[in-house]
Amino acid sequence: MISRRRILKLGYGSVLLAGASFGRVHASSGPVSIVIPGPHGGGADAIARIVGEKLSARTGQTVIVEARPGDGGLIASNYVKRQNPDGKVLYLSSSMLVTAPAVYPEVQKLDPVTDFTPLARLSINTYLFLARKELPYSNVPEFIEYCRANPNKVTIGTVGQGSSSHLAAAYLAKAAKLDVTIVHYKGSAPANQDLMGGFIDAKFENLAGTRATLDSGKVKFLGVSNAQRSPLFPDVPTVNETVPGMVVDDFFVIVAPKGMDKTHAQTLSSHLGEVVRMPDVQEKLRSQLGAISAPLDPNETAGYMRESFDRTKTWAADLLGPGALANG
Repeated sequence: MISRRRILKLGYGSVLLAGASFGRVHASSGPVSIVIPGPHGGGADAIARIVGEKLSARTGQTVIVEARPGDGGLIASNYVKRQNPDGKVLYLSSSMLVTAPAVYPEVQKLDPVTDFTPLARLSINTYLFLARKELPYSNVPEFIEYCRANPNKVTIGTVGQGSSSHLAAAYLAKAAKLDVTIVHYKGSAPANQDLMGGFIDAKFENLAGTRATLDSGKVKFLGVSNAQRSPLFPDVPTVNETVPGMVVDDFFVIVAPKGMDKTHAQTLSSHLGEVVRMPDVQEKLRSQLGAISAPLDPNETAGYMRESFDRTKTWAADLLGPGALANG
């Protein structure tokens, strides 16, 4: 199965992932696969490479990054759910793992906490609002004015149905009373390509998935959707400075299949926490991905995901309404 997909080999070794013997070498041990719900070249892929390389060095194991994009992360989620909880398959996702089933419970019939073994939150991410360079607006108020003057002509791309980028686009459209079309993609890379190519007009996404796009000079940086201005871009306003209440944050977590031994989970979580606390990893997360290292242990990660899941369900129902998220 893996051989049919494009994978990235990050390290070498042969270590059995099993309970307290996590660091014991066994020649027969196979590689560890970090599954991501988007294509290679996106934000999850970028952070998986950074974390996977260090995890491989710490454990002596081969780590690969396996992309299983599509259906708002459901393809990857269902694949991981079917795997054994032996540490051979891990799942690295953005907040889409939490938001998609909260928004589409009839489609994504899973609970992001109880259907997996939460291992670690890795980071909190800067969330960008970008637009194609050719259009005549340079900030959020001008974007809103342009949309109102051109109803049903502006397109906003997302990295998948139920993702934070989808929620942000739908929230902006409803709160600012805009007639726009929301276009869903299978991950960061195709959405970025179409934004730079002029096939869509704007998109929301974390900096991890848009760094190269931002640096290309082919897009405009309109704002950030985080609650506060990013320390990375202190002069760039938040969207909620124009649209009060418009706040969409993002994060990266790693989970394992349901039923992983608690000792094993804690040991693996400790490794992951130590990795994202490394100064060089923190610098890469910050400079390359706009992500702030923010590790949590398994219990803390489960609580954080549960709070985010419950909040998103309420937010989607009360603020967006049942029809708003179906656009696109």
